[in-house]
Amino acid sequence: MKKILPKLFLFSMLNALYLFIIPLWHMHGIIAKENPIAFIGISISIFLGFRNNAAWMRYSEARNLWGNLLITARSLVREIKNTTPATQAEILSVVHLLVSYCYALKSALRHESTPEIVSNCAPHLREQRNITTPCNALLLEIGAWLHQHRQNDLNYQNLNQYLNTISTIQGGCERISNTPIPFAYTLILHRTVYIFCAIYPLLIINNFGALSVLFSLFTTYALLALDAIAAELEDPFGCEDNDLPLNAICNAIEIDLREMVGDTLLPAKVRPDKYYRLV
Repeated sequence: MKKILPKLFLFSMLNALYLFIIPLWHMHGIIAKENPIAFIGISISIFLGFRNNAAWMRYSEARNLWGNLLITARSLVREIKNTTPATQAEILSVVHLLVSYCYALKSALRHESTPEIVSNCAPHLREQRNITTPCNALLLEIGAWLHQHRQNDLNYQNLNQYLNTISTIQGGCERISNTPIPFAYTLILHRTVYIFCAIYPLLIINNFGALSVLFSLFTTYALLALDAIAAELEDPFGCEDNDLPLNAICNAIEIDLREMVGDTLLPAKVRPDKYYRLV
């Protein structure tokens, strides 16, 4: 609501201005016709529907990818505990690498700096200033740990399949993040919505008079809100209200993995704020 409030105020002022301008137009024989404007409204609703569906598909796929990351990380830790001769301390070290990987992936998708937890769990990465993808470096570290603590080659192949799945998840997230909905399509839709919201009162002002301001405001709110929601869902890895709560997901992964290996120093679970929002 806070994003579209200035636009709603602007269109409300424009609608109120029509109450004074329309009588002057009528004096000169200018009368707005309903059919063309209504046709534009139908077209806009179709375009908005397509864009919202495309944005929702991106959001849904991103949520599935991070859900699969949680499942794969749990399965990998379980297999490590059950099929390798590693001690609890050694397993805890690879758990820290997996947790660091999740936080590094989250930061990369949000275009943030590498979090401190990655530097703490993999201090050599701090020295490699020119490294561009910490996630790949962490996967190499985890792969090297699995090879070192393997029971046999077949055991290593089974464990490595989980790393391949994690790498596929990373690629899917990077594809969504680096391939936005075409800007030209979004720009045309923005402009068309604004033009329609500006001329829509001309449809109803003759029938409803001053009430047309209220009725057109409702229509304007619906169109602008749908457009704003689609813009947020288009990039599901951001920090806006309707984006994925990646911090909370990483927190859940960390708690689950550390609990699986008997670690008692668990972080506090991330809770929604007073507005029921997670980040």
